[in-house]
Amino acid sequence: MHNQLMIEKYKAERFVIMYLAAAVLAAAGFFLGLLKLPENLDTATVFSFSICDTSFMFIVSLVTAWFAGNDFLNRTIHNEIKAGYSRFSVLMARTITTVIMAELLHLTYVFATVLGFAVKYRFDSSIFSITDFVWLLVVMLQICANICIVMLIVFALKKVTSGIAVTVVFSFVSCNILRNFMRESVFRLTCFSLAQTSDNRTLALSAVFAAAVIAFSLTAAHFVFRKAEIR
Repeated sequence: MHNQLMIEKYKAERFVIMYLAAAVLAAAGFFLGLLKLPENLDTATVFSFSICDTSFMFIVSLVTAWFAGNDFLNRTIHNEIKAGYSRFSVLMARTITTVIMAELLHLTYVFATVLGFAVKYRFDSSIFSITDFVWLLVVMLQICANICIVMLIVFALKKVTSGIAVTVVFSFVSCNILRNFMRESVFRLTCFSLAQTSDNRTLALSAVFAAAVIAFSLTAAHFVFRKAEIR
């Protein structure tokens, strides 16, 4: 799988769509912190506001679905299987790469928001705490769960256009619309909401749910992909 990961890394570094998405998220975060957030906040509060913000998860889903789906379009996956690589390694190489891409895109938005606020008001050390670090790790696990669902959809459909369409709609509904209507329900603990607070119960349950989604999504994706005919 090492060779596959190196190839995916090479492709990701030249994937223009990822850089365009990063620029959009950086601009959105920066101007949010610069123009929208009030002065009476500290850096930790700005961080907490942005770390659990799912407003742009549909963009992250679009980028990752596009990246993985392209390999069905250009027959890269077909060629890897013919070359003797297992379907499990094909799936995992793309999952690992797209998870890293998604994490970097979300962190771009978070730190751009903090930067925008710091430019206009101030930056303080309140962001550097163990609680915020654990919170960040849990959110990263939740984003991983979201991307595993994206990979399940892409590998089930095996087409870049339909994969993008379905994942974007799925992310927009689950991470944006449902979040607005299910604020006080157990939905707040799912990977579609991202951990809204840093209390121990929320972080623990959110991490457990995300781990379960990762296990289910990868198992289902491998099962579907193993049975699929690749042309």
